Amino acid sequence: MGAFSRMTVLLAAAAYSSLVTADPATPRITSITYSGNGCPNNPDRSGDFNGPTFAYRRFVAAYPGTNQTVNCEVHIQATGASAGWQVALSDNWIKGHVVLDPGTQLDYWTTSYFSQDAANTGTVQNKIVNNGASTTDQAVTLHQDCAASRVWSLCIGDDGSPGILNVNFRGALSGGGKGYFEVFTESWDFDWRRC
Repeated sequence: MGAFSRMTVLLAAAAYSSLVTADPATPRITSITYSGNGCPNNPDRSGDFNGPTFAYRRFVAAYPGTNQTVNCEVHIQATGASAGWQVALSDNWIKGHVVLDPGTQLDYWTTSYFSQDAANTGTVQNKIVNNGASTTDQAVTLHQDCAASRVWSLCIGDDGSPGILNVNFRGALSGGGKGYFEVFTESWDFDWRRC
């Protein structure tokens, strides 16, 4: 094989390699619905599918009281993703405010799944406990790393849809004192892989 032929093969291999490792096209959100006692009717949303942020106007838990546990589940449909890829929630970022008397705690969960395989869910749980002698009253940024419990979409086909993604965030207050938890915004990050 001559030098020119080897060069052609190398260039073709490099072009193929760049196609294989290229990032997938960002899907376009076509529908969003919400369910849960912590969801306003229509939260303000910014960002695209790969980095949406939801701004909640009233997502509050109070303890003691009848709303010690609140949740909001977001249901997203999208199209325009590259065929041959899968997507999964990798991180959930919550900004809010928490007030915890001594002996009181906030437990919080993020659960994700795709409606096409609703039995396959991934859940991450964390908590904030006030073990001190005085009340905690502060703004918080809560990060939930969902990588260990990733739930992958089906392999995206020619229609460009990863399926209906459902992400539920829930907060619950408990313990020996009073507590308050309000969510201002929720933001997601995703992982992608070839399938």
